[in-house]
Amino acid sequence: MNYRTRSTVFFDAGHTVNNEVCGDKPHGHRYTVTVTWAREGYPATDLELWWTDARKLEDLRKELNHRELNRMLGASEPNVFGVAGFFMERLAAVSNVIKVEVNESDGPTAIVERDINA
Repeated sequence: MNYRTRSTVFFDAGHTVNNEVCGDKPHGHRYTVTVTWAREGYPATDLELWWTDARKLEDLRKELNHRELNRMLGASEPNVFGVAGFFMERLAAVSNVIKVEVNESDGPTAIVERDINA
């Protein structure tokens, strides 16, 4: 059986960008990150794997929480797409993550997906 599991975390982080939406002053946003993993097997017995992936997600959340995204992501104008890419890249190296969705509290949403069968 193939199935999907999801986890959601929240964090607050700041950045400095120069655009019409955010202006040019340092400020912060609240981000919601939802990650979806592909699974095989029987969902009722998958709790240990879910906890392992949830801990990895929580570790990444802690890395970005209350931090400056310009420094953390190495981008001059960090945005939700960079945050989604950060989570996807880091989680894809250690799990079967297939989708990362990032929402900025007062802004856009970014979705990054990958085909683990490709």
